[in-house]
Amino acid sequence: MEGSRQQTRESILGQIPDTIQSFLQTVDTRAIRILGDTPNSVLDPGDYLGSVRPFVSKVESSLRQHCPDNQTSFLAVNIYPGHHSYFVLDLNNVHYDYETAHNDMCPIPVYVLRLSKRKPTIFRREALDKTLAETLASMHNGHGHEPLPLFDNYNEIVQYRNPRSLES
Repeated sequence: MEGSRQQTRESILGQIPDTIQSFLQTVDTRAIRILGDTPNSVLDPGDYLGSVRPFVSKVESSLRQHCPDNQTSFLAVNIYPGHHSYFVLDLNNVHYDYETAHNDMCPIPVYVLRLSKRKPTIFRREALDKTLAETLASMHNGHGHEPLPLFDNYNEIVQYRNPRSLES
């Protein structure tokens, strides 16, 4: 099973650069948010964050390869029971401010990067703009001043130890 997982991971990673190149030819790259839809079957349940990082790194390097001035910020990872988990990567969001992100619910255009075993695809999902902004603000509040990326694993009870809303 582990060999199959690794082959699938390598296949997806190998296809990301072409997917990103095609995407960049069709979109204005002002501030956008990429929601990486990642199959749980390619993640290591013993190290979810570590196993999602190569996908994020490949997306970031592909974005910079085709436009070296692109600025990226790896914001968050949410692990869910079932088939899919998600990472959030901002592209050229020059207005992002870590210190005030818990209050920032300004919608940014969301593009879903579906990391499929067959072929990764990326598409606009306007319905997520506001929802994802609110989710990220809530995560920033809950995680207090923990470093990025923020990480929630919903296979367990998610507990926030130092929410910003409790600061005086």
